[in-house]
Amino acid sequence: MTTVQPPSAIRKQGAWGLWWLTVITFGIYYLVWYDRIGGELASTAGVSRESWTRWWSQLVPIYGLIGLSLTAKRLNQAHTQVGSSTQVSPIVTWLWAPIWFGSHTRYLQRRINILVDIYSSRATAHAPA
Repeated sequence: MTTVQPPSAIRKQGAWGLWWLTVITFGIYYLVWYDRIGGELASTAGVSRESWTRWWSQLVPIYGLIGLSLTAKRLNQAHTQVGSSTQVSPIVTWLWAPIWFGSHTRYLQRRINILVDIYSSRATAHAPA
């Protein structure tokens, strides 16, 4: 059985800020971000982290693309757990977005931000007055 963690388990970040940090650091920040979201999504889904959620998985050519696809699926799982209609396309995540100026970071982060907003709105609605 999976449990849904509180909204603090996933952090919100500006999608364009993330993209620029990735560019400025020559991709190093991308590895930090990927490792962070892998852990946050695993924690939210209530599952253990697997090797494809780790930063080094993105350095292995085919394995990195598989990891991106699985990350999109896990993000879909998190959205489904909270009843969100937001969907993340694994094909866009691992194929089209990286080709289009590395926009997979913005694509995923925007959908992560939607998830954080849903958690935040539910926490606010259930907060004691």
